[in-house]
Amino acid sequence: MRNERMYAELVELLKTDSASGRESAVAELLKKKLAELGLAVFQDNAGETFGGECGNVIGVWEGSLDGALMLSAHMDRVPNGLGVQPVERDGVLYSNGETILAADDIAGVCAILEGLRLVLASGKPLPRLEVVFSVGEETGLYGAKALDMSKIQAKAGYIFDSPGGIGRFVCGAPGMYHLGAEITGRPAHAGNEPEKGIDAAKIMCDMLSTLRQGRLDEVSTSNFPMLSTGSTSRNVVCDFASFSGEARSRDLGRLKDYVAYFEEHCRKVAQEKGAGLKIIKSENFLPFRIPEDDPVLVNAKAACEKLGLNFRAEAGGGGMDANIYNALGMATVGVALGYTKNHTRDEQLVLEDFFQSGRLAQELIEAYAERCEPK
Repeated sequence: MRNERMYAELVELLKTDSASGRESAVAELLKKKLAELGLAVFQDNAGETFGGECGNVIGVWEGSLDGALMLSAHMDRVPNGLGVQPVERDGVLYSNGETILAADDIAGVCAILEGLRLVLASGKPLPRLEVVFSVGEETGLYGAKALDMSKIQAKAGYIFDSPGGIGRFVCGAPGMYHLGAEITGRPAHAGNEPEKGIDAAKIMCDMLSTLRQGRLDEVSTSNFPMLSTGSTSRNVVCDFASFSGEARSRDLGRLKDYVAYFEEHCRKVAQEKGAGLKIIKSENFLPFRIPEDDPVLVNAKAACEKLGLNFRAEAGGGGMDANIYNALGMATVGVALGYTKNHTRDEQLVLEDFFQSGRLAQELIEAYAERCEPK
């Protein structure tokens, strides 16, 4: 059934420009919306940790039952998400083809807001509800990493930030390392004495052409799309080159094994060519896997059954704020919202699924509340 309130709010927020580190306009709207619902609202300083202009927006409903539940979505979007003009065709929402749609993750924001409206209007007793609209998710989960967990009581949560049809829950996701290499060669005149140079650009190409990358195994991938040299002259042997990318795996052991392999491979190639080498590596986030008998998924299944939805618990391929929260001991899973092809100009949102996501948010809250006792 079409929900005009959800649709109007979706279009309003899609048309409100946002980007990683530049979420203020959306944040101001969301603070107002949460306050109008009666939640206590505050904003942290998460943006300061990565050069952003604002922090996470947090809303709290104290409730009359014990226990606490987190509901979260992110306010930023990937590049090419400014000036979005949504277009509806045959029950599916698209951009006008010039930008992304940004249903990832404005659809998640709207699902949470609608779920709150419905559950608060019901008058049913509720636990403490903690709503987190995070910043900087797309560029490194920065908002989740900077969230002051001493102010968060929830030990379970739902992250409304996953592609796929309604009823899909992402119960596992890979961990990720950022990896790269800086190669230092030796300059020489390319016409007079190229043999006296050490060509950093060629060595970089040799490293990449012999490096295991792409689909590594059923749970692991790597990708190195960012290449650079310092060369500005055609007649000088290149003396510096660098490349960077990422490695992901849903198995932490395999991820660490690949990081060790990457270092060994690059060092071997550099040493054979007499080049200097600096390895760049940083752990971005850890993998997680939630078993289907965990209460967070048992509640999800019950909520889906109540709405007649096909419940699925599946592992995903992308990182999300749930990676951070699970590493800190909060059982959290991703909630699919009906969008696909996110991060591209072909992104689309099935509106029937989107409208059901508000009801799903309500049922997830109520399913959790049924497990709680009065304070």
